[in-house]
Amino acid sequence: MAAYGKQKDFRLPTSAPGRLLFAQTHASVHPEEQLEAGAIWHQLERHGIPFRNYGEGFELAGMDASEGLKPTGGRFLTNVPMPDPLYRNTSREYPVFNLNIPDQYRASQFIAEVERKYVQGGEAFPRFVFLHLPADHMMKARPEDGYPYEASYVADNDLALGRIVEYLSKSPWWREMAIFVTEDDAQGGVDHVDSHRTVLLVASPYARKNYVSHVNSSFPGLLKTVFRLLGVPALNLFDAAASDLGDCFTSEPDFAPYQAIAPDTRLFDPAKAREPLDAEPSPAMDDPELLREQHREAGK
Repeated sequence: MAAYGKQKDFRLPTSAPGRLLFAQTHASVHPEEQLEAGAIWHQLERHGIPFRNYGEGFELAGMDASEGLKPTGGRFLTNVPMPDPLYRNTSREYPVFNLNIPDQYRASQFIAEVERKYVQGGEAFPRFVFLHLPADHMMKARPEDGYPYEASYVADNDLALGRIVEYLSKSPWWREMAIFVTEDDAQGGVDHVDSHRTVLLVASPYARKNYVSHVNSSFPGLLKTVFRLLGVPALNLFDAAASDLGDCFTSEPDFAPYQAIAPDTRLFDPAKAREPLDAEPSPAMDDPELLREQHREAGK
């Protein structure tokens, strides 16, 4: 929480003795930030809900998220503990938050693991799956990597999501599935109503077609909806008091599968999106003095 407000930072020590300073993070929960009842991962495990995580929880202090770094998209300079249930139930083949990696690669990694573990391997499909696709955060145009425009990242994100929904809608688990899609914040999409608003999509055989919810809800409301579907009690007062999104569902299902829509290749051609390489660690990873110098420069 403090790091998101830029009130703490991560630097390797120079000549000063002692441990590292407070670790910076923008997404992952560090031990000193854990709430009294823990994170949603503790809540799921406490109530016997099998889950699988793809990409969340690894945006930790000092992570190297440069080019390459296949398959996870990151290397770590120091050990920061993750919540134990999350660590044990996280894919090691899925990339972390690294915008050098196309969301097409993420979709392929997710589909490949589901095929390997749950279709061919016969393991029970988790009751809760968390998956992130970060390309719609966007970067500067990189035509050489398949992104001729900033909007190309959004097209990459849309297609990856479409591929995943299409795959799941043709899976044996679709008849009991609900997919919620949102953003971590409103990004640059401030609209005419409120700058805090962001998108929420619901995909399910039981989702109301062509329906727009007017319930004044929130991220805790989304969490409350998921917990109610799983039969899990509230984690804290925030989701207990939130408005849920039950109005998005109907009792008359439609089990027809989804078909992903191909993008305009002038905007984004998935065949040209550069996948991560089997990269060697950067020189800084093996040179402590160079690493300290980089952190000193970053701190100026």
